[in-house]
Amino acid sequence: MAAPLGKPTPPTGYEPGAPTGDLIGRAYAAGLPASGAWIPGDDVGDRLFHCVQGGRPFALESGEVLGQVMIAYETWGTLNDDRSNAVLVCHALTGDSHAYGKSGAGHVTSGWWSGIVGPGDAIDTDRYFVVCANVLGGCQGSTGPASLDPQTKRRYGPSFPTVTIRDMVRTQQSLADELGIDVWHSVVGGSMGGMQALEWAAMWPERVRSLIAIASTTAATAEQIAWSAVGRTALVLDPKFARGEYYEAGPGGGPHAGLAVARSVAQVTYRSEQVYDDRFGRDLVEPHKQFGAWDRYEVESYLDGIRSIRQRTRYTASV
Repeated sequence: MAAPLGKPTPPTGYEPGAPTGDLIGRAYAAGLPASGAWIPGDDVGDRLFHCVQGGRPFALESGEVLGQVMIAYETWGTLNDDRSNAVLVCHALTGDSHAYGKSGAGHVTSGWWSGIVGPGDAIDTDRYFVVCANVLGGCQGSTGPASLDPQTKRRYGPSFPTVTIRDMVRTQQSLADELGIDVWHSVVGGSMGGMQALEWAAMWPERVRSLIAIASTTAATAEQIAWSAVGRTALVLDPKFARGEYYEAGPGGGPHAGLAVARSVAQVTYRSEQVYDDRFGRDLVEPHKQFGAWDRYEVESYLDGIRSIRQRTRYTASV
């Protein structure tokens, strides 16, 4: 089971009132675990599990090999007799297999696409058999950095090899074979999920009747790579990142502050300058409090509220 939540003492050296200081203080006050990774022994929730290639070694596009790969997935609806109504939903970087459903045991948050996936919704579970798998490296039930390396019997941590979109899709192809799905009615995804949909069409066009790639691309641009580098640097410079060996840290450990900065940097890139000006302008959260070291503009408040600290913790597992 995951380490129980305790009541650790906040560290010294952080400044209350500053965004990072408040984040660290909340992490300690809540006793949040260092990582939100799902590990065997935790409540499985609605997860099902697929052992890729029957447990045989899985060769990655890089040439490295994983001894065994498990993929967590969830399904909704009923597969029809001719197996023609299956829809694969691919999640973005911070998603997991829980695309639809309530929060509860095994699932920190409700389905990230509830309202899009569900009975009578756009991806109608009364009509389609919907499948969503946590990607390879995702750490919400699928093999990733938080998993035990079968050779060392320790968590992979920073030794986990780099995986590609193609590697992720190949594990989904193995899952499709196990489920007896020869052709997807559609493969759907946004952002990194859209990249998976495009990869399906590139690798197995005969197995994809249609695809929906939302806000996605075939390859990252130089600017996107640059922003990603800034975010990764913010994460690894957090002392609690500990070179990626933070999985065994106690409650309140883990690189929460660095991750929050990285996610805020990413969020700034998701909208145009005009949208920010129209929505927030230069408005202050508390106009009567000005000229302080940490005056809060509305746009800063927006960045603070991007994700709850618990969601940030869950995302930490995939970094």
